[in-house]
Amino acid sequence: MLTLILVCAFISLVFGHGDHQHSLYYPEVSEHEAKSFLHKRHAGHTALSSTASPDPAYCTQLLPGYETWCELHIPYCQEQQEYTREQRCATLTTPCAPGQFCMLTTPCPAHFAHACVDINECDSNPCQNGGTCHDGISKYTCTCLPGWTGTNCEIDIDECLSFPCMYGNDCIEDRINSYKCVCSERYEGVHCETDCRPGPVDVMFLVDTSWSQSEAMNRSIAYMTKFIKHVPIGSYDFQVSLVSFASKPELVFNFTAYRSNSSLLDAVSFIRNERGATKTSDALSFISQEILNPANGARLLSNISHYVVLLTDGLSTDRAQAIQRAQILKATYLGFKIFVVGVGEDIGHEELVQLSTDPSYTFAPDNDDLLFAMLKDATDYGCTDCNSSSVTDVVILFDTSKDSSPLVENSLHSLKVVEKLFDSFDTTNTNVSVAMMTYSNDTQIQFDFHQRSIPDTKAKLYTVSIEDKKGNTAFALSRLQDELFNRSSTGSRPNARKICYLFTNGNWAKTDILRIKQQIVNLHNDGISVNIMVPFEITDSGLHRTLENAKEAAFDPYRVYMIEDNGNSISMAVKSAARDTKYVECPPNIFDLKN
Repeated sequence: MLTLILVCAFISLVFGHGDHQHSLYYPEVSEHEAKSFLHKRHAGHTALSSTASPDPAYCTQLLPGYETWCELHIPYCQEQQEYTREQRCATLTTPCAPGQFCMLTTPCPAHFAHACVDINECDSNPCQNGGTCHDGISKYTCTCLPGWTGTNCEIDIDECLSFPCMYGNDCIEDRINSYKCVCSERYEGVHCETDCRPGPVDVMFLVDTSWSQSEAMNRSIAYMTKFIKHVPIGSYDFQVSLVSFASKPELVFNFTAYRSNSSLLDAVSFIRNERGATKTSDALSFISQEILNPANGARLLSNISHYVVLLTDGLSTDRAQAIQRAQILKATYLGFKIFVVGVGEDIGHEELVQLSTDPSYTFAPDNDDLLFAMLKDATDYGCTDCNSSSVTDVVILFDTSKDSSPLVENSLHSLKVVEKLFDSFDTTNTNVSVAMMTYSNDTQIQFDFHQRSIPDTKAKLYTVSIEDKKGNTAFALSRLQDELFNRSSTGSRPNARKICYLFTNGNWAKTDILRIKQQIVNLHNDGISVNIMVPFEITDSGLHRTLENAKEAAFDPYRVYMIEDNGNSISMAVKSAARDTKYVECPPNIFDLKN
C-alpha cells in the first residue's frame, strides 16, 4: 500500500509540471545556482540506465523518468540548454529591458522556466590594475587600489600634483601610489619639512668700542672673524650686521651690505675704538629697533632666527639702566635673543649674566661655545646633529698655602663660594663629576670624581684649613692631569669636558706668575680650562695687586672671577662660572653634511 501511494504521488508530481505550474520554481536564480541545483539533486535520484541514450528532445519533454535520466547525465543535458533557452525566450511577449537578458531560471529539463534577469556588467572584468568591480542596474562601478583612478582604474594618479614637498623642493613619482621628495641643501624628512642645516640666521654684532676696550678691540675683531669663517654667508644662510657703541650706538653696516665671507671679514677688520663712556642701555634700545627692521635687510620669516651678539666687558657706565633695559627686552621682545661674550681687560661677570637673555647665554671668548649653542638653537626641533651636553669633570683646586690661600684670617667666604659652585653643578641631575685637590708646596686629593653623597662632600669642604707652608701653584697645576684628569681610577672620563676652578688670593711672587701662566696655557692646549676664582672682602688690602696678578696668569681675562663677599655677587659669579659645564657639541662639518 505504501509503495502504491509513493508511486501515485510521484506520477502526480511529474505530470503536474505543466506550463501553468512554472511560477512555482521562482524566484529567479543565477546560472551558477541553476547548475548547482542539478548537482544537489543528482545524489537523490536513481539512473534508469547508464547506457540509455534517449533522443535529445527528451530533455525538453515531459515524459516520466527522463527528468531523472537527464539529471544523471548533466553534461549531455547541458548541451541542450542553450537551444531550449533560445526556444523558450523567443516566446516572451515583452522583450527584456535594457540591462537585462533572458535566461532559464529552472534547470531541470522536464520543467524549464525562463525570465528576464539583470546583466552582470562585472562579468567582462572591466576594472583594471587590481580594481574591484561592483555590479549595478545597467552599470558598474570600480573601487580602485591606492594610486589609481578613472572609471576603470586605468589612470595612474600623479601624487606630485598636490605639491607635497615643502620649501620648493622637487617631487618625483618613483612608483605607484608613492612619491619621493628630493631635498636640496639644508632640508630633510619625507616632505623636506625638517631644516637640520643651521640657519637661516640674522646675526647682529653689538660691539663695545668705548675707551676701556682699546686694548681688547683686537680680541673682539678676532672673535667675530672666527665666527664668520665658520658659517655660510648669503641670502639663504647667515646674514651679519654690525653695530658699535660707546656713548651712543651706530649702525656700521646692515644685513645685506655684505653677501660673502671675504667681504664681511674685510668689513669687521676696520672697526675702531671711540672715546667715550660705555652706554650699554642706549645700545640695547637701539638694536631692539634695528635687528627686526626690514629696511636693514632683516628677514622677518618664521623659519629665520635673530640673534644679538654683545661683545663687552660688563663694566657699563650705566650698569643699572643697562640691566633694567635687558630685563625689559627679555620680557617684551621675543623675536630675538641676546648672547653675551665677555671681552675686555677686566670682566664684570655679574653684569654679563644679567644682560644676556639667559645666564646660559654668557660665553668666554676663548672657545666656540656660543657658535655651537647658536647652531643648535637655529635648527629645527628634533634635529640631532648638535646636542646639548653636561659631561664634565670638574676639579676644585684649592690653595691652602700660608701666602696665597683665600682662607684669610680664617674667613669662610671662599669655602661658601666653593659650596655654592658645587650646588650649581647639580651633580644629581647632570653629568658633572667633581673632584677636589688642595695644595701648598705639595698636592693632596680630598676626593676624586666618583659619586658620593652631597652632604658628605660639603662636610669635606669645611675640613680645609691653611697650612704653614709656602705655596707652589705652578706645580699643583702641573699635577692635575697625572693625578686626576688622566687617571681612570679616579673616575675621570676620557670624553668629558675638563675644567679646573683655582681658588686663590693671587698673592704670587712676580717670578711665579710666568710659570703659572705657562702651566695654564699648557692645560688649555690639552683641552682643560682654568678659571681663577678670587673670593675677597671689600676691606681686603692689596686687592688691585691680586687682580693684576690673576689677569696676568689667566689664559684670558674672562677666566678671572673676582667674587665679593655678598650674596648677589656670589650668585651672579657662580652662574657665570658654572656655565662652562653645560655646552653644545656639533660636528665640524655640520654645514657640509647637508649639501
